[in-house]
Amino acid sequence: MKTSMKVIIKDDYVKKDGTSPLYLQVFINQEMIRFPLDISWPPPFFDKSAGRLKARSKTDKDLSDYQIIIQSKQGRVNEIFKYYRLSEKPLTVEILKKEFYNFRLKQDFLDFWNREMEDRYRRRKIEKGTYVCHSASLSKLKEFRSTIAFGELTPKLLENYRAWLKTKKKNAATTIEKNMKDVRTYVNLAIQDGIVIDNPFKVVKVRHIETVPDVLSIEQVQQLMELYEAASTPENWKRVLQHFLFSCFTGLRISDIMRVKADNIIDGQIIFNAYKTRNKVAKTVCIPLHEIALRYITANVGKLFDTFTDQHCRKILKQIVKAQNWKVRIGTHTARHTFGTTFIELGGDVVTLKEYMGHGKIQTTMKYVHLSERRKREQINVFDRFKKQ
Repeated sequence: MKTSMKVIIKDDYVKKDGTSPLYLQVFINQEMIRFPLDISWPPPFFDKSAGRLKARSKTDKDLSDYQIIIQSKQGRVNEIFKYYRLSEKPLTVEILKKEFYNFRLKQDFLDFWNREMEDRYRRRKIEKGTYVCHSASLSKLKEFRSTIAFGELTPKLLENYRAWLKTKKKNAATTIEKNMKDVRTYVNLAIQDGIVIDNPFKVVKVRHIETVPDVLSIEQVQQLMELYEAASTPENWKRVLQHFLFSCFTGLRISDIMRVKADNIIDGQIIFNAYKTRNKVAKTVCIPLHEIALRYITANVGKLFDTFTDQHCRKILKQIVKAQNWKVRIGTHTARHTFGTTFIELGGDVVTLKEYMGHGKIQTTMKYVHLSERRKREQINVFDRFKKQ
């Protein structure tokens, strides 16, 4: 790869103040590109052969500042040249143009995160919910440090950030590790994008905090079934309960509930490709439909359910729980957890449950066995009523 670089002056255009614009002219294998330096200089005080500014007077105050600007842009091009030379990647003027104008983004990790996040969301590589979570994590990291050069991404900085989340933000352990996981995501993307850094997550490990999701008891599910059938139940509640209860008997995620159609029901089974894992592995899920689940299917064509947004569904579910006087942290995913736990409690085996839930690893499914065991242990509390004797 043959390259050259020189500062030139466009003296065919002279401004009213007697100056002409300066450009950085670059050749790559005889292809030429010019980058505006956004500064101007009087043509009589420019050495064309050397590509250098000449002082306009003995006390020219602008000369030093303008030279720094030029050297900064030249340094940027040289860094790009160096990277492509050492990595043995082909470099064209078009690639150079992209790298030149994105150079600052590649220097600042926070800018890179923001650009990459917006691009991934625009290309639908991440869903809105993920986008919102990543945006919140980025805002928190910006609060910790307004700028973070890639060279500053060290294990020490990340451990300081983890401590800051705990002491300053008072975040719970699960929230802290979720934030650290998001940071790791964009560090890995930067490395994939060719930004050469020493990955700090080789030293700093994102901890897995085991959480125990709330699940509904069989009695609570039965109460929701009665609520769905009641004539006095508001229509918007019924609309949410319809697919929530269907999920209690099938384990479907809300992302699949929003997309499954009547065509997905074949020979008494619902067959679909899980939406959540569509970008990782094409996972076809096949779940036999119990007659109770079939009660909540009213559509013969098109989508099975007329759903609200996930956020609005959660809002309505919280209203329902409040009206029932239950102490349950509920969300759309609660139905899936309830299905998994109830299936095990009623004698279902974990291998079959793994297939129904579309899990890639049996370890993921095992949490429902643990939830079932926990609920069994809690059943001993029925004897608490004797304390009153």
